[in-house]
Amino acid sequence: MEMSGSMMVSVPRQQEYNAWFSPEILEQKIFAQLTALSNDISRLSPADADIFRDAFQREAMCYANSWLYTLRSTRNDQGGFGYKFVGKETVMGVGYRNNMLYLVHPVGAGRFDTTLDLCYQIRRSVTCPIILKKVDQELYERLYSTNLFQEHVGSLTLFEEEAFPEHTLHLEKLYGPGFCTDPRSLPLIKKVKRFEKSSMNLLAKTDVSSIENHPGFSTLFGPNPDKYRSYLYIIREASSRRSSDGKYKVCAYFDERMTIHGLYISERLGEESMGLYCAVSSRSYPGITEWMDYDFFRQLFHDGIRYLYLGGSETEGVHAYVQKLLPLAPPYLMRPMEMYCNEELSCLSGAVAD
Repeated sequence: MEMSGSMMVSVPRQQEYNAWFSPEILEQKIFAQLTALSNDISRLSPADADIFRDAFQREAMCYANSWLYTLRSTRNDQGGFGYKFVGKETVMGVGYRNNMLYLVHPVGAGRFDTTLDLCYQIRRSVTCPIILKKVDQELYERLYSTNLFQEHVGSLTLFEEEAFPEHTLHLEKLYGPGFCTDPRSLPLIKKVKRFEKSSMNLLAKTDVSSIENHPGFSTLFGPNPDKYRSYLYIIREASSRRSSDGKYKVCAYFDERMTIHGLYISERLGEESMGLYCAVSSRSYPGITEWMDYDFFRQLFHDGIRYLYLGGSETEGVHAYVQKLLPLAPPYLMRPMEMYCNEELSCLSGAVAD
């Protein structure tokens, strides 16, 4: 399905945005409009994990081929389940939060026609920004050629963890004899050794079934409540009975008083590869974050994992920190994009069409 720039949609009649509308009511309105557009859109549930994993197995390995990533990237404003599109030889996640609609990692043979048609139909009914996340190179080029999508937006925060590029760690390099002598790794190694010399001892535990009740849990996510909500269903998925099949590696770090200081969750992508989808630290002691990172990655290495996919970074600070680990660029290119908004389509109005 090819479209030219002349096929830009006309403006739907808009309903003035009411500030007293709660996020829940706005989401209900959006969801009602989406399901009216397509019977292939429905709410996500834990039972959908196998649907997505089956689709991911037909694709080349990448960070976004993960059920945990799907849960986080499709979350709503409360951190709850998002939506999915399954049909027309295409599988993708759908999320609505902060008055933005996210179409996440479309895969399948029909992904171009389906994504283009879905975006076109959504634009006719819903006047919030449409962001495509984790778009593979072939799909990106085909969508970009339609002149309906743009590469950059005014604020990188719209792209969340895709604001900065993805990285991969080669763990054999990280724990090989040359790492500690590489000048680029010295800042990390110094902090790890500094923490090892401190009086604080951390206990690593893999049982996180009641982790939300432990002292210190809320401080892991800082003052921003959205950060906790963004990890909510990842944590609950990793602590559920479904996590016992070996797909996840989970580790929480506690001090002597059983106060939690770190939480790490990864998902297996291949025989020797995993993706890291949660790595939060209390940052309560100098070097504690670096020490926990280094310890958890070493656990993965001893488990036979050779490549750890880190995904992208939301901030320049996180991006700079990752450089201390001597990362590699992944063997693929995934990029976000936004559906073009001309002067007639006020994407930032927050209005919902009648």
